[in-house]
Amino acid sequence: MSRQHRLRLGFGRAAIGLLGIATALLLAPAAVAQPEVEANDAITAAWQASGGDTGPLGTRSGDVYPVGAGFAQNFASGKMFFTPATGAHFMQGAILEKYESLGGPADSDLGFPTIDEGPGRAPDSLNSTFSAPDSPVIFWTPATGARVVRGPINEAWDKLGGSSGVLGVPVEDETYDGAVVSQKFGGGEVTYDGRAKTFTTVPPELADQLADLSIADDPVAAINAARRAAGGPLGPLGAAEGDPYPIGDDGMGQDFVNGKIFYSPDTGANVVTGQVLEKYDSVGGPEGDLGFPVTSEADGGLAPASRVSKFAAADQPVIFWTPDYGAVIVRGAMNAAWEKLGGATGDLGAPASDESRDGDVITQKFAGGAISYNTKTNKFSTEPGSLASQLAGLEVPGEGAPQAPPAETPQADEGTGFQWNWWWLLAILPVLVLIGVVVFAVARNRGRGGEDPFAHDGDETPGFPPAPQRPEGGDGGEDELFGDRYAREGLGSLTAAAPGASADEFRPGHADFWGAGSDEPGAPSDVEEEDPDTVDTTPTRIPTLAEIAVGPAPSDDHLEEPDDHPEEFEGYVKESEGDLEESEGYLQESGEPVGEPDGEIDEPAGELVEEASPEPPAQQRDLLTDTGRHAAIDIDQPTPGGTALHMPFDDPHRIPADYPVKADTRSGLFWTPDCADYGDAPVEIYFASEEMALTMGFVRGS
Repeated sequence: MSRQHRLRLGFGRAAIGLLGIATALLLAPAAVAQPEVEANDAITAAWQASGGDTGPLGTRSGDVYPVGAGFAQNFASGKMFFTPATGAHFMQGAILEKYESLGGPADSDLGFPTIDEGPGRAPDSLNSTFSAPDSPVIFWTPATGARVVRGPINEAWDKLGGSSGVLGVPVEDETYDGAVVSQKFGGGEVTYDGRAKTFTTVPPELADQLADLSIADDPVAAINAARRAAGGPLGPLGAAEGDPYPIGDDGMGQDFVNGKIFYSPDTGANVVTGQVLEKYDSVGGPEGDLGFPVTSEADGGLAPASRVSKFAAADQPVIFWTPDYGAVIVRGAMNAAWEKLGGATGDLGAPASDESRDGDVITQKFAGGAISYNTKTNKFSTEPGSLASQLAGLEVPGEGAPQAPPAETPQADEGTGFQWNWWWLLAILPVLVLIGVVVFAVARNRGRGGEDPFAHDGDETPGFPPAPQRPEGGDGGEDELFGDRYAREGLGSLTAAAPGASADEFRPGHADFWGAGSDEPGAPSDVEEEDPDTVDTTPTRIPTLAEIAVGPAPSDDHLEEPDDHPEEFEGYVKESEGDLEESEGYLQESGEPVGEPDGEIDEPAGELVEEASPEPPAQQRDLLTDTGRHAAIDIDQPTPGGTALHMPFDDPHRIPADYPVKADTRSGLFWTPDCADYGDAPVEIYFASEEMALTMGFVRGS
């Protein structure tokens, strides 16, 4: 065999060998991480090391299963838990029951066990430690049961000798009062103030031994403590939604089903929930100008329910919530004055709206009044005014700090106790209907070639076109605009007079409805002369606005009224405090002067004679001037087919007659007098009947 042949044969064999090796490597199973297998091996090894079937745990009961961030396996007398970081450790009996009652490895904030359950320092005691950052321990004795000791209390307990020291064993779990946590032991008590970073003890002299004890500030541990203070997994926050997350440079937050916890080194960890949280988030949350919360949300002190949270900004803002007004921000001068006057339980009560600014003046409304502060003069004014004297010299925190923007919702008018609500449109519906009829009649008359009611008689006025001449035989007044038809259908005369106007202003040739007559002496009269003995001058009552909106009642006499029947005149409609009040008058028409009962001559035809008021002058009030906040409000009683709703009085406990049904637009509920909650129900509108409340989309309350 030649040398060249041998070389070719050697290279061929080498190539075949390399190909075999490569094929073996490609076909070999890839190494795959198998956490459950790792957990099973670790738990099995730990169980066997403890004695296996004859050890404290006894025989296996099922396979390894995932739990929380790790794994567990059940045994006849306990459980074994595992994570790669903590290893495999077991618990049993009362300590295991305590652990699982708090949520175990999945739902509690204890973490996984870091040692096997074993004897404590005290006689007949057992304990197990856990992986949470505040180093919790569950400690058990036959007399005291299983108790959790953790965080600053645990560090102080260890400093004082633990279960074999002066304090002895824990006899209760920790309790919280805001940022202050306390725990009782057989030999005393330890309390730690998380804001002041100080300990107090019972007996007091033990605190001296804790003076140099420094507690590390761990954000996760602080958030966990705030959650426990709020009731833990079974409290109002509910289950966690994800892990803690950073906020800004050194802050942190964590979301829960029903709220959030916010942490910063300066404020600690605090809980905010519900509508208070919604308001807080709407202005930027902890990164807005309110800053981080400095207290967890707490009871605001008002029945039936109220909540309050305080925040870190320099002007000491709070968010205060009530069912009636929702969540409202009170800060700076407003908060200082409000607190000075007793806060929510004082004269002003709960805040009703966010503060508003008008130039140098900041104003905020409350359930019982209002506060105003002039930033230029540093002076307060109040409603009621008697409260202002209590605010003299009051120091305002955070002068120059950002103020809350004015509320976006329409505010109540100054001097009233109401806030705007779209339901008010329903209250003025009859007026809108009447205006619509007037506009339609004007347009209809013009469409038929009638006179322009907005034209001017007499001399030309700059900016206006020359006035058209009146048709012969007409005065261009209301009768020509609307005709006898509207008088017969119940609208009556629409000619209006200002209070105090003389009767001459209603004579033909003087100012008419939306027009002007001639002032020339001897101008021809547009009213046909009639025999005064044949004229019916009996006054006829004019329907109210509510009756007009519903329509005239059927009447044969009304339908058969002749065209020359004296037209009716409805008096002034004066608006005060949002209520329409009607005064009825009568227009007496005659071609000749109307005589008084004593035979004296009255004013010529067309005079406005107002019906006398049934109450003495001393009891009447001027509706044009008496518009103060506390002025009485006179509201006509509903007539059959009339208005079906009513606005509240200034007095929230005063129920309008014939309007027994309460309704609340915020909740969409209504209550009838037979409802259990009728007396305490919030009310923004009253209905005459349950059917009307249902028609308007409200739902019956309890």
